[in-house]
Amino acid sequence: MKKKTLILLIIGLISLVIGVGFGTVKSSDVNDFPVPLNAKVEEIHSDQSISYSFIGINRLYLQQIKLKGWKEVDQMGGLKTFEKNGNKVDIITFQSGFQIIGDSED
Repeated sequence: MKKKTLILLIIGLISLVIGVGFGTVKSSDVNDFPVPLNAKVEEIHSDQSISYSFIGINRLYLQQIKLKGWKEVDQMGGLKTFEKNGNKVDIITFQSGFQIIGDSED
């Protein structure tokens, strides 16, 4: 019985660490699009395009994007397009991070 409890406790702690690391998001300067809290700005290309370093764009992050009201409307390879309230944002993923690009039509 103690072994089973210990295993459940370890699984719970791992889930908590993953949830805290990948599950929290902040708003970016590009249409308030959510980005992982621990993603670091690498380069600001313009007011509508920012590159971040972050390893592991995963399902939990994509779920957080949806919870913030963004709907995935297109995908082609490493490019995903999301839309919310008429605003579109593209995410381009690459090996060491991702870039978000907002529509410039306001």
